[in-house]
Amino acid sequence: MDGFNVIDAIVAVVLVLSAVLAYARGLTREVMSIVGWIGAAIVGFIFADEVAPLMREVPVLGGFLAGSCELTVLVAFTAVFAVALIVISFFTPLLSNLLEHLRLGRVDQGLGLVFGLLRGILLVALAFVVYARLGEGVDMVDESRSAAAFSGAQVWIEARLPEEAPDWIIQTYERLMASCPVPDGPPRPETVPG
Repeated sequence: MDGFNVIDAIVAVVLVLSAVLAYARGLTREVMSIVGWIGAAIVGFIFADEVAPLMREVPVLGGFLAGSCELTVLVAFTAVFAVALIVISFFTPLLSNLLEHLRLGRVDQGLGLVFGLLRGILLVALAFVVYARLGEGVDMVDESRSAAAFSGAQVWIEARLPEEAPDWIIQTYERLMASCPVPDGPPRPETVPG
């Protein structure tokens, strides 16, 4: 195949791996996994402030975190996120087993295959969007068949990316750190979501 290069091989591996893994797990487990990560992030965001003082009480971490409120909140967020993810992950097999008992296992696997393929396409298209935004042209990437094949998806994604995404990330981080005092100043004001 003329023009088939390493980038095309990597794209093919990503697509096949995503599809096969989703087929093996089924649509229910894949969706529940994504919901679990989102749910764990929300729980971590909500409870990080309450858990932060407890992190300073942990013998090994206490001394390490003593001087930094932001680091303490980040460690608390990570701890709550991990615990919530573990708790949520217990429910994923239960729902998947329920579908298996309802004799929907093959349908679930087939839909998982489609989901995995679509997820792989989205991941590859996002990788090309990031590559395009970096501005550094690499001949191997530019000359790959994948770059041409995913150009339409890349344009579609770029048209839908919000311009204010960096502002949203900064505002979310500031809300997470609201309990930490600003250096040489009073505690941060509560940021109202806009």
